[in-house]
Parts: sequence; C-alpha cells; structure tokens
Amino acid sequence: MKINVACIQMASRPFDWDYNIQKAKSMIEEAKQNGAQICLLPELFVPGYSYSEKNYKNAESINGKTISFLTDLAKNLEVYLSGSIIEKENNDLYNSMFFIGPNGLIGKYHKINVFSLENKFFRKGNEGVIVDTKFGSVGLAICADMKYVKLWEYYNGKVDLILVCSAWPEPPEGSNSSYWEHETKLGKELPVKISDLFKVPVAYCNACHSFKGETSFVHKLDLAGFSKIVDKGNIVVSLNNREEGIIQGFVDRPEESHSINHEEFKEWVKYPLNEKIINFAVKNIVRIFAKRSYKKNLKTNNKKK
Repeated sequence: MKINVACIQMASRPFDWDYNIQKAKSMIEEAKQNGAQICLLPELFVPGYSYSEKNYKNAESINGKTISFLTDLAKNLEVYLSGSIIEKENNDLYNSMFFIGPNGLIGKYHKINVFSLENKFFRKGNEGVIVDTKFGSVGLAICADMKYVKLWEYYNGKVDLILVCSAWPEPPEGSNSSYWEHETKLGKELPVKISDLFKVPVAYCNACHSFKGETSFVHKLDLAGFSKIVDKGNIVVSLNNREEGIIQGFVDRPEESHSINHEEFKEWVKYPLNEKIINFAVKNIVRIFAKRSYKKNLKTNNKKK
C-alpha cells in the first residue's frame, strides 16, 4: 500500500492564532491538491513554539478551537492531519499531538521526553500511542522523543508508519559548544536511523521560525527546519533548509512487522564524555528548576481564571 504523505514546514508567528491557522490551512490545501493523504504539521504549530509564559494563556482543550477547525478541514478535504498543540487537561498543560481524520479525532499523544526548559510549560506524558488507521498502525512522537529509547522499545514491531512533529532548534545564538552542534546533527539523523531500524516510513516535520526566549538561559532560538520523509532508511524527499515549504512523497506500508534486536537500544544516542556532562546539566539540572517554575506559574494562572 502506497501512502502520499506531506510535511508542512511552516514558520509560525508565536501567539498569532489567526495567522498560524490560516497559514496551515493554505499549505494543507496545497498539499491536498497534490494528492496528500496525510499532512503533518510542526510541533506546536499553534500557538507557535516558544519559551514564553504566554504558553499558559494559549492552552486549550482537546475539543477547543484548533482541533475543531482542523476537524472541519479534514472532513472537507478528506485528509488526515497531525501535529501538536498546547492542551489543557485537568488543570495541567501538555504538548499534545493529535491525529485527525475525516470523521474526527482518532487519537492523541502527550510528549514524554519534555526537554530541559520545556518543563517550565508542560507536564510529561506517560506512554506511547499507536493509532489504528486505514494506513496501518501509526506511532506518534514529538521532537526530543526521538532520543527517548523507552518510547522506541514500546513501538518496536508494532507500527507501520511513524509521524514525528518537531521544533528542533539550531545551536543557541552565541554557542560554540560541540554539544549543541551534535544536538543539531541528531535532529537530522534520528528520523533516518529510526526508519532504517524499524523498516517503516518516518515523516519528520520540523518548524522553521525564530523566537526570543523569555528566560535567562535562552535569549533567541532559530528552529532548524530540515523536514524529511524517509522510507526504510532511504530519504524520499527532504527540505534541506529552514525556509517555509511543503515536501511530500509516496511511502510504502510494510507488508509485515519488523522487530529490532534489543541490543540496538543500548546507547540509543551516544555522547562523548565532555558532552555527557553538558547533556546531564541541560536535561536534568535545568529541568528541576523549570518544573518548580511550572508549578508556581500554573497555580498563578489557574487563580486568575
């Protein structure tokens, strides 16, 4: 079975919902005109990925205006849509990836590997999500989840297609660290690695806008683009820049499931010793302070409402 997949690499304007939703609609319509069956949007295409306390005010329910808009669009175009939004559920915020078809919302996934400063704005999810569709079993992942080995152990031998929405950055402005260069390289290589090991298609859609961070750690960040569609480790099509655009191509649903030897999961992502120290600090120490800020800010914003 051949599947026509499109990645909508768009440059969101943080917290401009009208602009972002209309831009997404226009690009989805263009992809559909070219035969797309599945359109994948970037991570947090609305409200636009950013390190800002405005994230709290731009959270919405899974039945809110964004999902309602996309549900109508999917129905009218007879297309399947995926990407992520800031979801408010039980007074907590999640980076929530949706999968919508012509008949409505089919499934959602909460990002598990909430990375570093993101913990200031989101709680982590608990488990992977496999959506049963006419295209087969679709595994969902968001950005840094590509580095989270337990998610891929869960998906091992169970999926026919993997969708990854992302806001993977270029190295922070002013950084000359080999660690950040390595991180940027991982964003380009991991979709290919996952597709090659699992022997399934992987669609990876990355954001490409820039934003000013409202934190002492990040003042400005450029999201890296470089979206790609990969089939069994071979790049079908890619956008090798951080400019706005659409890529799409045909991938093949595998005829049978393929399980990875568990040895492959050992050292899923390898860091040299000097980078392991930085990675520990970025991943764990910053996360501790970010989580504290999350609890405080969430409480404040809930009181205001």
